[in-house]
Amino acid sequence: MGYDNIQSLFEGVESANIQKKIFAQITDTKYSYRQLLEDINKLNNLFQSNGLIKGDRVILSTNDDYYTVLFFLAFLRYGIVSICLDPETPVNRATAVIKITEPKGFVMDDHLFEERNLTKNDNQFQLKIKKDVQKKGKLFKRLLKRKNEEEKGSATFPVILDSLPNDQISLTPITSSDLAYVLFTSGTTSEPKGVMINHGNLFAQLHTLSKVYALDEQANLHNVLPLYHVDGIIQGPLLTLYNQATWLRPMRFDLSKISELFHSIYKYRASHFFCVPLMLSFMDKYSENHEDSFQTEDFKFIISSASKLEQKLWDDFERKFKVPLINVYGMTETVAAALYCTINDYPRKTGTIGIPIDCEAKIINSDGSLAKENEAGVLWIKGTNIFAGYFNNPEATAAVLKDGWINTGDVAVKDEQGFYKITGRVRSMINTGGVNIYPEQVSEMINTHPAVLENICLGIKDENIGEKLVSGVVLKQDSKLDKLDLLTFLRPLLKQNQIPKDIFFFDSLPKGTSGKIQINAVEELIASSSKKNTLKDDSGYPQIIKAATEAFGISADKISLEDTAQSIDGWDSMAHLLFITSLEKHFNLRFSTSEMMTMTSISTTNRILKQKLSVQ
Repeated sequence: MGYDNIQSLFEGVESANIQKKIFAQITDTKYSYRQLLEDINKLNNLFQSNGLIKGDRVILSTNDDYYTVLFFLAFLRYGIVSICLDPETPVNRATAVIKITEPKGFVMDDHLFEERNLTKNDNQFQLKIKKDVQKKGKLFKRLLKRKNEEEKGSATFPVILDSLPNDQISLTPITSSDLAYVLFTSGTTSEPKGVMINHGNLFAQLHTLSKVYALDEQANLHNVLPLYHVDGIIQGPLLTLYNQATWLRPMRFDLSKISELFHSIYKYRASHFFCVPLMLSFMDKYSENHEDSFQTEDFKFIISSASKLEQKLWDDFERKFKVPLINVYGMTETVAAALYCTINDYPRKTGTIGIPIDCEAKIINSDGSLAKENEAGVLWIKGTNIFAGYFNNPEATAAVLKDGWINTGDVAVKDEQGFYKITGRVRSMINTGGVNIYPEQVSEMINTHPAVLENICLGIKDENIGEKLVSGVVLKQDSKLDKLDLLTFLRPLLKQNQIPKDIFFFDSLPKGTSGKIQINAVEELIASSSKKNTLKDDSGYPQIIKAATEAFGISADKISLEDTAQSIDGWDSMAHLLFITSLEKHFNLRFSTSEMMTMTSISTTNRILKQKLSVQ
């Protein structure tokens, strides 16, 4: 459809005969285009009545999927800049983001205001999201409405919608150079970096994605990726709106819902399935009786992004499910994507990230010269989708942007056919299961423990999740801190996926003459320690406990036969995969899909393992 800006996009949606059409299917609730547009119109009145104008920055942080999308789209339409802040962000990092951006307002879940120590400020717009108030009676709503009118800036959502008119207010023109949103990515907790994407970047990317994926109004985009990551918010609801299509989000991804995920492809007539390689790995592993899930008349192809798609998984998945995969390479700084290994009218070579589309790419050697064919160097990208810079951080911007080209930090080669392939990484960032983790941020938190002298965090190769975050720690003299005590200390400070999967204690960390820790030497120490720690006991239950302590990060004395995925903190989808594969590797066996799906308690795991060992 080729919309160039946010005004023409909404004019196209409003003029199209799609008001009754479903914009989004979120779990069991359907949201029509009419409801979306009415809610956005009402929010415009709310914004203007509270003095919000084009260019104002507002923190957006809610766990509700529809509200996240609603406010994100409403802010885009009226030129307000979304500062997207994951509600799971630790308090200290959230505080740093708020300090850097100096927002004019906050739209957050009610409990986050207290957790992030935000007091009422008459100079700020503060909208608290309280989902439960919708269930209250009419009298309560009237009283709340009156209170909201009396206490400007302290409104409660969604009740406030009832008092807002659904009429258009004149809109301030928005240009391609106007800032659309800021999404914080790399950097330590004290100095996070905010990626600034302007409207020109955003619409250039939406046009390319729609073209490459062959999207139209008939498309049903199945995307359950996190909305506070670009692959969730941009390649989900925003790409849907751009094509007047339908967004499918029947669940949030969880290992226990793999079977439901497969069924939803057919149930909701999905045409495109967006995922990360970790999801493909899960689906490949739990594929029993689901191999025909993508064999429908509506389905076109799968789009994999966010981390490296290994050649073997790629080939195995296409062969097993008889469905083509598109591999996408991009960064938050490129909006979502830049290079594509796709199908249709473009060349394709599995095992690569494809070719640049609507942008340029080059590989530069360490001496600054252009690399030759199959010669490794750093990948640089240039195009209209390249970010505007890091928010209020010209030094960081200058470090990666040169004459419109961005240094991706990834090492790549370009073959004789023009296909690009990532072979390594210059940056310290690691990618675990499709989630980017910055080791410095984790190290900073570990160093706040009074018993820690120094530490280093790094990623080590893992066949299931790509890379596994581990830490090498040196304790202060006479300290008695152990691994589980340190993990307990870290849980309130970091997200679950930032918690190290293993911690190794050393008397010292190897350093070079400059005093810098030598990562390669640390990796060797860790590899040596891992071999020494391998258990020789092949009886079932002790190994289950060992695998559980390593995967879930809790002490053995706190695990019992009665424990389940609900009772053990840290037993999430990724940890479950590590738990299962650890047992498979140790006992040299393979669990069936049905067995893995039911191994969500220690007792069930013990019973199934006993059965398998008895027939070996």
